[in-house]
Amino acid sequence: MQRHVMSSKDAKIFINKIKEKYNIDISNAKLEVGKEKKETWYYVNDILAFFDDLIPTLCAIMKLKISLPYVIIDEGAVRAVSKGADLFAPGIVEYGCECKENDIILAKTKTNLPVAVIRVLMSKDKALVEKRGKFAINLHHVGDTIWEMCNG
Repeated sequence: MQRHVMSSKDAKIFINKIKEKYNIDISNAKLEVGKEKKETWYYVNDILAFFDDLIPTLCAIMKLKISLPYVIIDEGAVRAVSKGADLFAPGIVEYGCECKENDIILAKTKTNLPVAVIRVLMSKDKALVEKRGKFAINLHHVGDTIWEMCNG
């Protein structure tokens, strides 16, 4: 995959979107973009930081101190989600979010380690009432291709 430095116009738009979405300032960072087939990767100071529709990678969350809403999941869910499974409501032990449909949030262990970036399918309220069903889609997890690219 080829990476290239963002044009100043693209960089300005990118910096503003990231500030608005995640409240971090990357205005002095080296910004690069890489494209491969239908994938788009965004690098901040050589860290694979965002993919697709500016979804943060676990690397970026840890290294750039991006704070996302989250859910704490039990050990069984950690094992499944770490292998790429989607998250089901019974695996959630605590909500650190309002969690509305389509929100991008983190799934974390009870010891606060991030294991996956997920997209919410079912609101927190519905999950609390129904206590079953698929809560979120797994977009990126420890050990996946993005994780490998990050920690390569």
